[in-house]
This record gives sequence, structure tokens and C-alpha cells, in this order.
Amino acid sequence: MSSTKAAKLDETLLQFKLPVSVRNALIAMIGVGVVSFLIAFFGFGHETSRHMDEAGHFHHTNLGYHILLIGAYFVIGLSITGIFFTAIQHLTGSQWSVTVRRIFETYGLFAPVAGLLLVGVIFGMHDLYEWADAGVRENDHLIHHKAGYLNPTAFIIRCVLFIGVWSVFAYIFHGKSVGQDKDKVVDTTKTLAKISGGFILFFALSWCLMSFDLLMSLSPHWFSTMFGVYAFAGAFQTSLASYLIVIAILKKNGYLGEAVNENHYHDIAKFLLGMTTFWAYVGFSQFMLIWYANIPEETFFYEMRMTGGWGYTTLLLPFVKFVIPFLLLLNRPNKRNIDFLWKLAAWILTVQFFELFWLVFPANFEKFSILHFVLAFGGTVGVVGLFGFFVFKKFEKHSLVPVGDPRLDECLHHHQ
Repeated sequence: MSSTKAAKLDETLLQFKLPVSVRNALIAMIGVGVVSFLIAFFGFGHETSRHMDEAGHFHHTNLGYHILLIGAYFVIGLSITGIFFTAIQHLTGSQWSVTVRRIFETYGLFAPVAGLLLVGVIFGMHDLYEWADAGVRENDHLIHHKAGYLNPTAFIIRCVLFIGVWSVFAYIFHGKSVGQDKDKVVDTTKTLAKISGGFILFFALSWCLMSFDLLMSLSPHWFSTMFGVYAFAGAFQTSLASYLIVIAILKKNGYLGEAVNENHYHDIAKFLLGMTTFWAYVGFSQFMLIWYANIPEETFFYEMRMTGGWGYTTLLLPFVKFVIPFLLLLNRPNKRNIDFLWKLAAWILTVQFFELFWLVFPANFEKFSILHFVLAFGGTVGVVGLFGFFVFKKFEKHSLVPVGDPRLDECLHHHQ
């Protein structure tokens, strides 16, 4: 970082009012989601599952709960990795991110709402998770041995615990930061740094367990110790991309001014490039180790995603989620161009849905269905619209930049 000419901080550009066009777009997204979910829930409430009972009859499942699971996990990823990125900035004493940090902080406030979405997943537990059936836990040898962990009571307790603790941390980070805007107490920064270490330790364990619960346990016979890290990489990649979309919307509507510039875009884009590469590394490592070991209890996870029309999605996933973003982010001018970045970011959010669809649906549906895909996409659009509406309304209540942070001046001198 060099300290040449500092950017100017115009506080009149930090008081946000949700533009009508953005509000209407977000409400339309929510509407699409509601319609998609209702069609799925009431029109496809008796779909044939790939699982059978002891008598050899196929179970039936409600499509709506699968769509709700994808949407809930999508926004949980956005919200909780927002808290994580906030904690990283505090723990490392980061200066470059001060003027964009309020975005990360605000994301975390959505955690309780995400918890309400999980209530719907809990109601649909028997449609989603084979292990939720007491008969299966009793008669399936492998699931019986996992029943101490995989049972409805333990599942609900973990959901409540994780969402509760994440929410507490989110409101502490945001509340103290907003309070510092007014009182300018330097010790608040030190306090947040100390709290951040504890959160990161809790996050590492809780995120992995939440990913095991919501996604990996859809196939309770399958297991991968790498899955939590794999899920984190995809969620954090998506969260980083979404920051660029939010910044682009704010800048387009005349907010932030010189407080956020191409150097901040560049830094976030570098994180995005790194996480894109990390996702590919973990994903390939998981696939290679399982496929090469050729243990039936592990390989079936990929086998059922290579038959029934799912093979095309499996082949497409690494190309759309890694190759395209990776190649486009290698170019330095691209990483400093917000008009380019928000479009790429929208692509990354779309392929995150694609990946979650690939993770969730084959576990219960033997054949790929374009109608299922369209309804699931519509449902996810709705949940993301709800998330966006919540975040932008929260922006209205406080300054868009932590003006009381003692590192603000260094951030305004940020150059590369």
C-alpha cells in the first residue's frame, strides 16, 4: 500500500435510500420464488424417490422441500461467510477493506431469517432425508450405526445451536461497528479482533457439521471428510462474487463515491480468483481420491450423478464454475472493471445454484428433469431476492462505511 493522494470521503454519499428500481426488481424476484415454490409444493408433492422401503416400494417425496433446501443453504452460505470475512478483516487488522466491510457485516444479520427457512427444511425432513425414518434407522445396518448423530432430534438441536451462535456473533460485529461510528472508541477495534478469533474457530467446526447435515446426509451411506471444506469453498466464492454485485448497485445509484474504487474491486476479485481455484482444487481432490480408491461405499455418490441424465451436469460443472471464472479473472484490467465484474459475479451466483441442484436432487431423484431445474432456479431466485431486500433495507439504517474505524484514513489512501 502506498500513501499518495487520499480518496475523499463524502458522508452524504454514505446515507443509503433503496432506489425504487432496485426495490421493484427484488420484489419481483421474491414473487418468482413464491410462485415457483407453490407450483413445486402443490403440483409435485408426490414425486417418486429413488429410495425404497423394506417391502420394495418406492418412497414419494415433495419437490418443494428440495427447492427450499437449496435456497436455504444458498443464503446461509452468503450470510455466514459474510460474518467469516468480517472476522478475518478484524483479526488481521486489515486496512484495505474498511470502506467495504459494512457490506460483509450486514450480510451476517440475515442469519436468523435463514434459520426460519431451515424450519421449512425441518418440516420436510422425512421427504428429504432417508435417515429421518425411524424404520430405516432401525433396519439399515450402516445408518443404524450413525443414528446417534443422524436423527431428527440431534439435527434440530444442531440447527438451532449453529444459527443461534452465528446470529449472536453477527449482531455483535455489526452492533459494535455501528456504535463505533458514533463514539469513535479505538478499543472497539481491539475487542472485535479478539472476538474474531473465537468466531473463526467455531465457524470452522459448525460450518462443516452444518454442511454434513444439510447436504452430505442426503446420501447417508456416503461420507467424505473433505466435504465441509468443499462446501465452504463454493459458498465463499459465491459470497465474494455477491459483494461485487452489491458494490456495483451502490455505485450505479450514486453511493460510496471515492470511498470505494478500482483498488477495492481488484482486492475482492483477487480473493474471488483464489477461492475459485481453491474450490476446483478441493473438488478435484475429493473426486480423484474417491474414484481412484474405487470403494463402492464412496464411488456411488459420483456414479448416480453420471446416469439418468445427470452425467451432462457433472461434466459441465467444473467448466462453468472453475474454467470460465478462472480464465476471465486472470486478466488484471478485468479485476479492476466493476462493469465486467458484476456480470461475472452474477454468473458465479447462477452456477452456485447449479452446483447445489447437482448436490441435492440426484440424492432423491434418479432422473434429471428440466422442469425440476427451472422450478428450483425460480425458488432460489426468490430466496436471493429476499436476502437482497433484507440487506439493502439494513443499509438504510446506518452509514454504508464504518466511519468510526481508526483505520479508515489508511483505507482512503489505498492504491495498488
